[in-house]
Parts: sequence; C-alpha cells; structure tokens
Amino acid sequence: MKILQIFIIILLTFNCSKKQTDNRIAKFEKILGNEQTKSMNLLVSDFEENLAKIYSNLPTEKAYRKYLNEMISDSTTNWSKFKFQSDRTNTEFHKSGLWDEIYTKDSVYGLQINAVGKYMQALYAVKNSDSLINKYWDKREAAGMMPNELIVRGILSSDPDFNDYFHKRIVVLEFSY
Repeated sequence: MKILQIFIIILLTFNCSKKQTDNRIAKFEKILGNEQTKSMNLLVSDFEENLAKIYSNLPTEKAYRKYLNEMISDSTTNWSKFKFQSDRTNTEFHKSGLWDEIYTKDSVYGLQINAVGKYMQALYAVKNSDSLINKYWDKREAAGMMPNELIVRGILSSDPDFNDYFHKRIVVLEFSY
C-alpha cells in the first residue's frame, strides 16, 4: 500500500511540474504572438538541423554545448558552420515581425536590442520561473547587445538544459540576426 501511495505522490508531482512548464510556454507564446512563435520554432528547427549535420555523433544537448564552446574558441576557423538559417526561415523571421520584436536598427549604434519588444516582454513574464531566463533577461535588459563571448559564457555558467524549451530559444534567438 505504501508503494502505491509513493507512486501516486510521484505521479502527481510530475504532472504538476509538467503543467507549470506548459503554462509558462503558453504564457510566453501568447505574449510573443502566433506568427512570431511559428518563426521562432522554424529557427530552432534550422538550428538543430545544422547541429545534427556538424555534430552528427553527438546528442542534441551536447551539440548545443559544443557549438557554443566552439563559437568562442580561439582555435575555431570554420565560421561558416555557425550559419544555420535557411533562406526560407530568414525570410519568415523578418516577415513574421519576430526580428523587429527582438532587434532595432539605430543609425548611430547599429543593431540594438528592442528592450520593449514582445520577446523581452514574454521573457519577463516567465523569468522568475528559471534562473537562466532570469539572469539572461536581467543582463539583456541592462546591457542590450553584448559580445558573443559574454553571452556564451553567461549561458554556460548558468548550467543550461538544452532539452528545455526556453534555454534552446534563448541560444537560437541570440545568434539569429
């Protein structure tokens, strides 16, 4: 009988945790918008297809880490492997308005973060549910555009889970221009 009770408690805990995750995703996507969410998902798909090509012997989680580490490595010379957007996805990225929700062009400073865009608003809505999202949002909001090395080191120092919906999207959108 005790085993059954323990099993039920574990099952309920798992279901509550999954429900919280699903609620976070629903809240994030509602704020971001349907077209922007579709575009973001296409970017993640392109990114992961590229990872599978260049790191075919690694599972996705390890491929994300290797990609980030190689991006900031002094020994990296093949920069073309970091380009992952198909023409179709890049067009959709701009057409959907997602690019405009993430970035703005400034005639003096060049490419800047859209601090009031839907992407930052959506992250803000879920930032307290996850330490990586919280740290990323705080740094992005305070500093705007940052060098790749700072972004990568910040993400990796937060012990990311590249099976996590949000962690994947932060990485992919960070390197989508």
